[in-house]
Amino acid sequence: MALRMIILLGPLFVCTLQAQAEKNLSRNVVDPGVITTRQAITPAGVQSVFDGRVYGIAFGARNEEIVILAQSRSLKSAVAIRVDWKRNQVIERVLTGEQAGLQGVVFDPPSKSWLISGTGSGSEKNEASASRLMRLGAGGLEVMADGLGTHNAGAPTVAENPDPQGRRLVLVPLIHDNKVVVLDLAGKAVIGEVKVPVAPFAAVLASDGSYGYVSNWGGRIPRPDELSATTGIRVGADRVVIDERGILASGTVTRINLKTLQAEKILESGLHPTAMALDSAAKRLYVANTNDDTVSVIDTGLDKVTETWRLRPFSQDVYGLSPTAVLLSKDRRTLYVACGGINAVLVLDAGTGRQLGMIPTGWYPNGLALSPDGRHLAVSTLLGVGSGWQNEPSRRFVHAYRGTVHVLPLPDQNQLHHYTLAVAENNRMAAPERTEEANPSPEPVAIPSQPGRPSLIEHVVYIIKENRTYDQLFGDLEQGNGEPSFVLFGEGIADNHRKLAREFVLLDNFYASGGNSGDGHQWVTQANETAYVLWPAYQGRSYPFDGSDPIAYSSSGFIWDAATRRGRTVAVYGEYIPRMRVPGSNDRRHLLEQWKEGRDFSRSWTAKAELPDLQKLVASHYPSYTNAIPDVIRADIFLKDLQGWSRDKKMPHLVILQLPCDHTYGSSPGISTARAMVADNDLALGRIVEGLSRSPFWEKMAIFVVEDDAQNGVDHVDGHRTVALAISPYVRRGSVDSTFYAHQSMLKTIELILGLEPLTIFDRIANDMRNSFSNTADFAPYTAVIPKQDLFERNPEVEALRGSARKAAIASARMRWDVPDAVPSDELNRILWHSVKGWDIPFPGVRQSVFAPMSVDEDDEERERN
Repeated sequence: MALRMIILLGPLFVCTLQAQAEKNLSRNVVDPGVITTRQAITPAGVQSVFDGRVYGIAFGARNEEIVILAQSRSLKSAVAIRVDWKRNQVIERVLTGEQAGLQGVVFDPPSKSWLISGTGSGSEKNEASASRLMRLGAGGLEVMADGLGTHNAGAPTVAENPDPQGRRLVLVPLIHDNKVVVLDLAGKAVIGEVKVPVAPFAAVLASDGSYGYVSNWGGRIPRPDELSATTGIRVGADRVVIDERGILASGTVTRINLKTLQAEKILESGLHPTAMALDSAAKRLYVANTNDDTVSVIDTGLDKVTETWRLRPFSQDVYGLSPTAVLLSKDRRTLYVACGGINAVLVLDAGTGRQLGMIPTGWYPNGLALSPDGRHLAVSTLLGVGSGWQNEPSRRFVHAYRGTVHVLPLPDQNQLHHYTLAVAENNRMAAPERTEEANPSPEPVAIPSQPGRPSLIEHVVYIIKENRTYDQLFGDLEQGNGEPSFVLFGEGIADNHRKLAREFVLLDNFYASGGNSGDGHQWVTQANETAYVLWPAYQGRSYPFDGSDPIAYSSSGFIWDAATRRGRTVAVYGEYIPRMRVPGSNDRRHLLEQWKEGRDFSRSWTAKAELPDLQKLVASHYPSYTNAIPDVIRADIFLKDLQGWSRDKKMPHLVILQLPCDHTYGSSPGISTARAMVADNDLALGRIVEGLSRSPFWEKMAIFVVEDDAQNGVDHVDGHRTVALAISPYVRRGSVDSTFYAHQSMLKTIELILGLEPLTIFDRIANDMRNSFSNTADFAPYTAVIPKQDLFERNPEVEALRGSARKAAIASARMRWDVPDAVPSDELNRILWHSVKGWDIPFPGVRQSVFAPMSVDEDDEERERN
């Protein structure tokens, strides 16, 4: 069948092209990704795999017809794909603009067309990407309204029947602009807009369009006497209600009067209210609260939340289910709830909330649809079967998303029972908890088997760095699984990293669950990532790597919250604190010169956390994120504090410390070379470990080191495989540990040592790192080495360069370095490769064989531009 390709040429113009027949969609997946959370995927029903992330799904007038809204990687566009799912045949593929709306497709039965939200290129009204509403029907794609707002559009809704004025109303939530646009579908006109609280996501309408509801991810506007914080650092950024930890403490649903175009009532729901399902006949509105694993039930007659259902699908109560979508059965007796965190649809009794069973899905289900006859359920999944390959099968690439849609008959009781068992097994929650022999006073061990059991270790130092892969530092270490030709920062540059890996334990199968700093810093501090970060919905508000946007945080809290609740003392150096403003990257050279002269920097800077509870723990004299301050200076500041602890014979139980300068400045002219910056980072780490190992606390200490992400660096196994170190008297010296580990493995190990309960399902089911430890100590201290690499080496000025080196220097100079990852990662990796290896050495293909399911891995243009 010929495809009709509709290209958007401007805000209100489309053009139709004929294309050659497309092959049927892929259903057999022979190379699914392996995910860092250790979950398995066994989707029920008939599956179709798409190029890109899938953001929404809607049946049409026929039971066989579905429209899928996806973000195509190959087409670099949002695309609506009309499919006959029974024949596995693409009927039509339509480009809809730059960015797909989140859950941005809904079917309109009276017009037999689909309404689609999204963003296109800037209009006269807005320089940034403009929100729009489109209609896909028999006549192709029609832009109904453009320039509605900026950045993300949410899930639209349409009234089935006309209102008294003969209008069929449509609501389009605009997440960034805190408003809902009201349109007349019949008249193809914008009626007006309604101002609502923070970050509206989804909308529902009464059948006659008399009233509607909108979910607000960011909750209500704070009162003057409440704790509050801004969503990002932009001037005029929205303020939201927070709790004492600094985490968003409000989620709301707004009732809209469509006659007056006013928000007439704001109802408190759970956190991150996302999708909604309206049962007008029963006067019930169901709301999926993504960040607290609940469903709110609102009585629309009373406009009151009458019930809150806590989702508990397993025998243990775990956090991280992430309900993303809700759907009522045709008889309105059953409620289906898609849960992105456990890759399943929960089946609930719509009257009582009692769980009837679970249905397994692809990765991160984010949309549900019911066939017109009510017999088939369709599920869209954001990430589907994991990343595929680019150009050739051996070049696996995390950006090669393969979202899916699968359709299944509504299961009977027997089938649902078997599906439920599969979901439990996929999430490693089916097996009974490990039991221990009754022993009220067990002997201490290095890594206890359960939280609360005694450990031989009392002090943990957790060091977080930026953006290197395993092969870049360790690829030529013969003990591990490395590729020598991929080493960029080896002997003479990263000498302490390599010496620590040799003397203690080499971890050659450790992965970053984060794909960039926006989600990486969530994983290393929370063992989770919220939908706000993952989808992402923060565009235009923040880039939430640094504790500056309360909507981004997991409601289960941070590792420091868990520690202080347990009575453990905590000190935080730089991590999760808003980036530091310094005069410029050229100051780095002057600071290095002052450091060499022995200057004391312990009173040079002041860092302040946005999270109130974190601020109580912050070492305010230690700088937060910036590469303009060398890491050796950070080491001096920390070591001076360590001297004080040693004098007082008192050290915090948990120290979290950021060392970010291995991020580098690329080949920016006149600034430290990448080699010099990695060597700076290496010397700082070596000196910190030496100081700790010669302190009075060493005999009861463990040091964990990890990168927040690997940023698609070159690695022969996978671009998420990263540098991680475990250092302790109880580490198995000189060993290699090839156990599959990820960020949440390190957090779980820290939790076990300090007696903390798991934060989420992800650290609960992760492999802890006990294979790297023994219960016999070797108290020999570590001696740091000084890398041969000159820390003062600078990139040449542009005038001294020619050819590719000159182009790379100019490109680096134009990149933005004050925010981590605000540079094109692929371009930067090529610049780093050639600046170290030489411009005549071919850049190797990026390999991605392990899939980090909650990783965004965005391109530069998608990142925050504060």
